[in-house]
Amino acid sequence: MRSNGLFMTVLIAMSLVFSVFHLPQAAPDWLGYCRPEWILLALILWVQYIPAYRGGLFALMFTKNASDDGTTARRVLVVVWVLGFYLDTLLGDPYGLNGAICASIAFYLLRFRDRLQMQTLLQQMIMIFIMIFLAELVRTYVRNSVTGQPWGLQPLAVAGSSMLFWPLYMLTAKRLLGGQRRN
Repeated sequence: MRSNGLFMTVLIAMSLVFSVFHLPQAAPDWLGYCRPEWILLALILWVQYIPAYRGGLFALMFTKNASDDGTTARRVLVVVWVLGFYLDTLLGDPYGLNGAICASIAFYLLRFRDRLQMQTLLQQMIMIFIMIFLAELVRTYVRNSVTGQPWGLQPLAVAGSSMLFWPLYMLTAKRLLGGQRRN
C-alpha cells in the first residue's frame, strides 16, 4: 500500500505549489478570486482518511499500537502545524497564522471524523464551505490587522470555489486510490 502514502505526499506537495502559483498578468482579476484553497482541501482529504491512507513516512509517524493513548492525534496536529509554518513562509503571512488555521481544522476533523464520513456529498460540501470560509475570515482579519490589507469578497469567493471543487477533488482521489482503502 505504498502508493497510498505516495499519493498523499504528492497531493500535499502539489497543493503547496498551487497555493503559491500566480496567474499571468493578462488574466482577469475575477479569476484570482475563483481559485480554491488547495492546501486546506488536501489537508481535509488527508486528515479525514489517515487510518486508511498510510504509507511510507506517514506510517512511521502515525502508526497506532496497543499503547496508543491519543498520540496519533497529537502527532497529526504537530505535523499539520509545521506544514502551516511552511505555508506561512511560502505565502509571506505572519508566522503561526496558517499553522493555527491548519491545526484547528485538523483538530475538528479528527474529533468528528466518524460523523463527517457518514455525511452525504452535499453535506460535506457545506462543511467544506464553512471551514474554509471561517479560515479565510481569520486570515483576512489578521492580514488586515498586521499589514492593512483591505477587506473584500475574497473569503466568500475562495470558500465557494473550494466547495464547488470538492466533489471533483474527492472523486479523483477515490478513483486513483480505488479499492486500496483499508478500514
